Amino acid sequence: MRKLSLRGVLGLALAIVMAGSLAISCSIDLDSQYTQLQEIAEEIQSSDDGLISVTSLTTGDYILKFKDRGRVSIPAMPGQDNAIKSVIESDDDFVFVFADGSTIALPRYYETYVLTFEDKDYKGPANTRTYWSSMIDEPQYGGPILYGDGCTWADQYNTWLSGTVLPYDATTWSGGLSGGGIAISNYGNGMLAGADYTRQLEVYNPALDGAGRKGCGNNGSDNFAIIYDAGYWGTNPAAITMTDGKPRVVESVYVNNTCYTMNFLVNGDAYNPPMAADGYFKVVATGYVDNEITGTLDFVLASNDEYVTYWAKWRLAELGAVDKITFMIYGSDDLYGDWGFNAPAYFAIDDIAVRK
Repeated sequence: MRKLSLRGVLGLALAIVMAGSLAISCSIDLDSQYTQLQEIAEEIQSSDDGLISVTSLTTGDYILKFKDRGRVSIPAMPGQDNAIKSVIESDDDFVFVFADGSTIALPRYYETYVLTFEDKDYKGPANTRTYWSSMIDEPQYGGPILYGDGCTWADQYNTWLSGTVLPYDATTWSGGLSGGGIAISNYGNGMLAGADYTRQLEVYNPALDGAGRKGCGNNGSDNFAIIYDAGYWGTNPAAITMTDGKPRVVESVYVNNTCYTMNFLVNGDAYNPPMAADGYFKVVATGYVDNEITGTLDFVLASNDEYVTYWAKWRLAELGAVDKITFMIYGSDDLYGDWGFNAPAYFAIDDIAVRK
């Protein structure tokens, strides 16, 4: 029998250690691709980060480029069951398909233009200093804009979105904001008591101990918009349209409740009780291209005695490229009466992001 020298013993020991290290290394590598992508997916789920591109190298490695975190390297794992087999790219995400059939989807990032409704951000042909603020009516109800000449606003040379409130016809009591549309506002209030139609342009802002006209928009901005769905009685649908008619993807919009609507849902009025404990109040967005529906999405603003009291992000990209989006309000059965929907069909919007 051959005897091992001290050098041989040390060499064998080193080989065993190296083999063990290699086994540990392989064990870590086995999960590295899937685990790393899974961790990234969880981290960016509630953020605005997104994947810009995926590059496959000849070595089998993948280079991922993100909007916020930059470049991330995913090491190769040839021959392993949970190695990346392919990457499927779509308009909304990158789907990583693994050899065992499992998948992980990472959202795709697109550069966007944002309609903020702030004067400093206006990129239109005229009146650049006070464009948005000049369309805010005073008083909120019965004023010269929303119950007079009406208004058509347009975010030209930016998102290309536009909205309309028709002129008011006093002889027929038609048109104006009563007929539906989207009005510009900067009114906010933290008090629900007394919030009726005369306070129709107020967004609910719990930070206020009363009325205010500064910092009530998303992220503390001043201006935003109020949407009113007049339903079957309306003469003007509550809609945003592309002024140039070119379909684009509306990535997202921030939404919030108004004081008038909240007061009705929480406290009721002289003719109606509050919303039922199991009731709901929601808005439905419908996308169109050439008057053909591309899809619909819901956003619940109140349900089961819980209410949206902050600016919440509503993702609309699933509607696809659209030239128009309409907004309609629906609710639980207790919010309807003999003459239709009883609850004030208002909600607020801000910071509409449109893909470049």
